[in-house]
Amino acid sequence: MEVDASMSMESDHDPAAANHHDDPSESSPSSPAPVPPQGPPSQQQQQQPAATAAAAAAAAAGPRPAPTYSVVNAIIEKKEDGPGCRCGHTLTAVAAVGEEGTPGYIGPRLILFGGATALEGNSAAPPSSAGSAGIRLAGATADVHCYDVLSNKWTRLTPLGEPPSPRAAHAATAVGTMVVIQGGIGPAGLSAEDLHVLDLTQQRPRWHRVVVQGPGPGPRYGHVMALVGQRFLLAIGGNDGKRPLADVWALDTAAKPYEWRKLEPEGEGPPPCM
Repeated sequence: MEVDASMSMESDHDPAAANHHDDPSESSPSSPAPVPPQGPPSQQQQQQPAATAAAAAAAAAGPRPAPTYSVVNAIIEKKEDGPGCRCGHTLTAVAAVGEEGTPGYIGPRLILFGGATALEGNSAAPPSSAGSAGIRLAGATADVHCYDVLSNKWTRLTPLGEPPSPRAAHAATAVGTMVVIQGGIGPAGLSAEDLHVLDLTQQRPRWHRVVVQGPGPGPRYGHVMALVGQRFLLAIGGNDGKRPLADVWALDTAAKPYEWRKLEPEGEGPPPCM
């Protein structure tokens, strides 16, 4: 996705042998039973011992232990650098820029955007003109905080450009060294369906609004978005303020003009959810 100024984005057991009684008339010590000729083992026969050994090793190992978590005391030089308590935000991993040890190198980061610090209203209220189900996030923000993985340090970023409106319960994913934001809900209800891109390629990040042609997922919150095959943005599910959704939308980040396309996957998909 490109953004620029023009974008206003075992052994065998034989039962018969077990029931057999020795009979001198049937066998003689001087006449051993003939042994059938054996050829080289087949590929399947060769694979069976390895498969059996692997299965035995897996059974002996048992289930894998659950991952452990530990509290990291990150460095926060100024109070505003830390994100503080909030909900409905996104935390997106962004790869390093450049080669380590060279000028302009920026290490791997976690980018936190938005979220709400307070809740107002309830879902039982009638829908407003904005289409939300009575939910208002009075404490929704458009803050951007960065956690530097190598230095274990939080900082608040002040990107250039026009930022998205304050929101929470939005969707975000990384496309290279950019973070794409879509949807959400804020103080005025559902956020617009516009795509916003935070370009982290330079030392000073910059916001861009990406123009997408045609109909798209529409305003929604509580959905998920992911980059598939390093190319396609997929947006799934969520809530449009009236009901939970189960639709799937795709956007090709390598094709211009950008355009959402509704997919109709085969098989039984998940139920509407958020």
